[in-house]
Amino acid sequence: MRCWIALHTSIITEAAQPVMDETTAQKAVASIALGFTPRVALVDESVLMDVTGSLRLFGGLACLMQLLERQLKVFFESNRLDALTVRTQGATSLIALGRLRVLQEQGARPDAARKRVADLPMHTLTAARAHLGVLERIGCRTWDDLLRLPRDGMARRFDAALLEALDRARGAVADDYAWLVLPEHFEEKLELDALVEHAPALMAGIERLLVKLQAWLLGRQSGLCALKVTWHLDKRRDVAPTGELDIRTANPAQDLRHMTRLVSEHLAQQTLPAPVHSVSLQSLITESLADAAAATGSLLMEARKHGDGALELVERLSARLGDDNVLAWQACADHRPEEMQRWIHARDAIRSMTLPARLAGSRKRGRDEKNPEASAAGTRTDALYPAWLLRQPLRLKSAGESPVYQGALRQLAGPQRLEAPLWLRSGGETRPRVLRDYFIYRSEQGSLLWIFRERLGRPSDTLRQHAWYLHGFFA
Repeated sequence: MRCWIALHTSIITEAAQPVMDETTAQKAVASIALGFTPRVALVDESVLMDVTGSLRLFGGLACLMQLLERQLKVFFESNRLDALTVRTQGATSLIALGRLRVLQEQGARPDAARKRVADLPMHTLTAARAHLGVLERIGCRTWDDLLRLPRDGMARRFDAALLEALDRARGAVADDYAWLVLPEHFEEKLELDALVEHAPALMAGIERLLVKLQAWLLGRQSGLCALKVTWHLDKRRDVAPTGELDIRTANPAQDLRHMTRLVSEHLAQQTLPAPVHSVSLQSLITESLADAAAATGSLLMEARKHGDGALELVERLSARLGDDNVLAWQACADHRPEEMQRWIHARDAIRSMTLPARLAGSRKRGRDEKNPEASAAGTRTDALYPAWLLRQPLRLKSAGESPVYQGALRQLAGPQRLEAPLWLRSGGETRPRVLRDYFIYRSEQGSLLWIFRERLGRPSDTLRQHAWYLHGFFA
């Protein structure tokens, strides 16, 4: 048996300029509904869904409606909107639509959504609205009254659309609507109500586009990784016709509140050379939620991380302070202490954590769990490295064969020998072969020091001197 759902959403937010009107809300609801069935259509004032083929996938009509209502609630709450969604179901699309109109008229009466098909009022059938006066005079007030009339007489008196609607309502004719299909990429332009001269003021229009983008993402079951914001400048000025801004985030997102903050931070640093009359929004990179869920180990959005985390904080600080002021260290395959890591832009470090790398890490962790001894053997090392290195090693005095730093020192570990044919570049020159022996010493104050002893002179010298240097501190 076929099953149809009819939805109507009303915006009840008391605001001067909400981010969407009811027409936009209906389109957003239709986009979200595509995440549950591919057969979605916008008909008159409602959204119609044919969920016949989706009931088994979602565990029945009750579970499907519960998930749909939850997703609609989250969508409107994330955009600071109060919305009332009315829904009904029926064996055909026109039955569901007729019950929806009765429910809107009679309010939340328990029997309104389950009204018998024969008792549905005549005005709830769209094709009959053009003939309500005639039908009223001949005593047809419900669908059952209309079905009792002779079909040949109805064909002569009324148009073919009314007969087709009756056949569709009874299920004798298959429903054929212009099914909604979301584009592969989101791109939409919005004309502003007035010319905007300051970049932060563009957020009012961009937020309206972000709402549509979020609905598109929900319908395609995807998360956003990068988008482009384009503003169109007044052509009467001798400037470039457009300006643009690319915004990227490390984690694919459906809740675009973090992306909204990033756009706001970037716009606060922009200067408009001319007034702006319209803005455009385009999705650059999206990721399927199936791929994103594979990295988290869960297909449920509730199981993924909510709220702003460390990655979101880094992206916001980088947008506000600049990439050069927010850095992260990156490990390097080098045994020389000064070259074991390098400082790069924190956002670049985040972007390097691609999904294939995360999945490969997950597979490696799985192998290590199966063979913990092999994993421990691969990571075992006898070297201890300090938490803080000096920019330039500090040469120390010595007392006999031991170094001195703020008093006598006591050796705890060492030596660890490091040798390289070419060491660090200093003043544009490459140092020759260097041989160092590293030790861990404890000072009289209790701090742990990383000190090395370096041989001086040329390798061919038979008698070589040694010098002590302080290179780092342990936490």
